[in-house]
Amino acid sequence: MKTNHFLLLVLTTLLGFTTQSCLKDKCERTVSYIKVEPVFKSLAEIHSGEVVSEAPRELKNPGKIYYYNNQIFVNERREGIHVIDNSDPANPVNTGFISIPGNEDMAIKNGLLYANSYIDLLTINLNDYQLISRTENVFPPLWEDVQNNQVAVYYQETPVTEVMDCESYGGLYRHKDELIDFGGFNADVSVLSSSSSEASGGTGIGGSMARFTIVNNYLYVVDDFNLNVFDLTQATAPTQASTVNIGWGIETIFPYEDKLFIGSNSGMFIFDNSNPTMPSMLASFAHATACDPVVVKDNFAYVTLRDGTNCEGFNNQLDLVDISNITNPFLVKSFPMDNPHGLSIKNNSLFLCEGSFGLKSFDITDPAALNQHLLDHEKGLHAFDAIALPGGANLLLVIGDDGFYQYNFDDPANLKLMSKIPVNR
Repeated sequence: MKTNHFLLLVLTTLLGFTTQSCLKDKCERTVSYIKVEPVFKSLAEIHSGEVVSEAPRELKNPGKIYYYNNQIFVNERREGIHVIDNSDPANPVNTGFISIPGNEDMAIKNGLLYANSYIDLLTINLNDYQLISRTENVFPPLWEDVQNNQVAVYYQETPVTEVMDCESYGGLYRHKDELIDFGGFNADVSVLSSSSSEASGGTGIGGSMARFTIVNNYLYVVDDFNLNVFDLTQATAPTQASTVNIGWGIETIFPYEDKLFIGSNSGMFIFDNSNPTMPSMLASFAHATACDPVVVKDNFAYVTLRDGTNCEGFNNQLDLVDISNITNPFLVKSFPMDNPHGLSIKNNSLFLCEGSFGLKSFDITDPAALNQHLLDHEKGLHAFDAIALPGGANLLLVIGDDGFYQYNFDDPANLKLMSKIPVNR
């Protein structure tokens, strides 16, 4: 029997098309994912944003924390700053709210609040919460749309569940247990949602997650790539003295003596600050990719690494780094942790925020053996960052997703909750 090769070819081709069509038609599934879309604002809108003194608001999405003159300042992410009277830590009073569009961080000196409003630096009088000055375009935007004279100020994340075909499903980005749709926008998963020095004179205290810090007459601010230095000699009109490029994934800044310790996704950088207008890098310490706040005491730096949506990391640990030779820091030991975030030190007590795993205190008399000296573990709270206040009172301020906490640590092995202002979403 003679085979009709042409007919066979046609039938095979038609069958292939039919099969592919059927497969495509059947290749559908119900998918839950996070849709990420940039939110844009025009430069004119950003530069004309108003600072407004308002009645107290409830905490809903707290971020950074700052202490100044018996007052607690808590950032409400991208909206402004809560002002809390802490004259009586057992009974803190939420006294007001400073509305600042796009605010994420702050620092205070001599009654002046320095805060970002998206890409601008604002100077605000704490006596009446009035805007004194605005320095425009000092921080890099997430994305710049030059053609339309606008910038992306944040990414809106929306949970979506829908039926999706295979081709669309294949275009989703998988991050840990989540699927993400960037919608063709060239975003980086590191931008998705997800710091402490002793006060001197009229300068306040930030936590280990801070991007703003003040040393003498200079304000230091880190963005994702740079260390920005602002001269506060004319306190009501700060001027940018210099910008030092560091790299990528820069997260936090911690001043210690005449040094600046800067945390990034990939490691810790140490800068000499003896020339305050132009800090110079002395050394760096590399680690696995992870979120990275830093605090320092004596000859050791304490660096936390954690996994999470912000940092693409898979490590949950506390690194002890010897900095006795400041130009040659080296790892002494890594201690496994649950999910370490911010941390703070007073005397020989280290306080470590473990996210949804709570708050821990350690005795660091022998830093290399701190894992053998866990003193207390407070559970049932979310702890993002902490500030152990200097002075005679042993008071620990803690901020987390579920509220603002204050603990007495006269006995670090028995942390005593003094007060809480809860989040109300």
